[in-house]
Amino acid sequence: MSKNIIASVLFASAAVLAGNAMANDNPHLQPVNTPSAVSRAEVLADLEIYRESGLAAVEQSETYGYDNARRDAAKAKYAELRNSPYYATLVKRFGGSAPSTAVAGR
Repeated sequence: MSKNIIASVLFASAAVLAGNAMANDNPHLQPVNTPSAVSRAEVLADLEIYRESGLAAVEQSETYGYDNARRDAAKAKYAELRNSPYYATLVKRFGGSAPSTAVAGR
C-alpha cells in the first residue's frame, strides 16, 4: 500500500514539473510590449530618411557587405539627414511635434 502511495506522489510530482516546463514554453503567450519613447511620426520620418539616404537600398542589395564605399556614403548621408532640420520637418509632416532630439542611435 505504501509503495502505491509513494509511486502516486512521485508520478504527481513529475506531472506537475512537466506541466510547469510546458507552461513556460507556451508559444501562445503574448510578448510584453513596453511603451516607446519614440512617436509614430518620428519612426516614419526616420524611415523616410533611411530610404532617401540610400541606406535601405544598400542594405537590401546583393552586394551588401562587399560594397563598403557605397554603404559608408549612404550611412554618412543618413546621419546628415537625421541630424538636420529636415528630420523635424518630416516629423511634423507625419503629424508629430518637433522631436526632443535629432540623434539617431535607435
